[in-house]
Amino acid sequence: MKPTLLMVALAVLTLMLAPFALEQRSASAPAGNQVMPVEQAFVITHERTDRVLQLNIDIAPGAYLYRDKLQLTAENLALGKWQLPAGEAYEDEYFGKSHVFREPLTLVLPLQHLTRASRLTLSYQGCGNGLCYPPQLLTLELD
Repeated sequence: MKPTLLMVALAVLTLMLAPFALEQRSASAPAGNQVMPVEQAFVITHERTDRVLQLNIDIAPGAYLYRDKLQLTAENLALGKWQLPAGEAYEDEYFGKSHVFREPLTLVLPLQHLTRASRLTLSYQGCGNGLCYPPQLLTLELD
């Protein structure tokens, strides 16, 4: 076989096998390089008594929530006085000087004037492993 023909045959074979090599490489990539679903980056649970709603936000390693993107909207209920922790100062390439939460966060919300149609909506936004998630909404029916 002529050297030129051999080189062409090897090039074609390499191109044919490249997708399989790339597939194997991405399948064995470490978990830290994969996109984490927003529901895993920020796991939100709640506990409620007659007078208090406790929101627990577990934040996965490598993820963070923006403090100023965390908001509560109450419908058919009033919230008593509650406080959002200060968070950690952070220089963000998109939002500039920000404060973020990297550790689990607990919000204790006093509930006042509940009705059958009471609901609370939590809006939040954060990032994880080099990816910023779009703004998220979580609505809790409190009746």
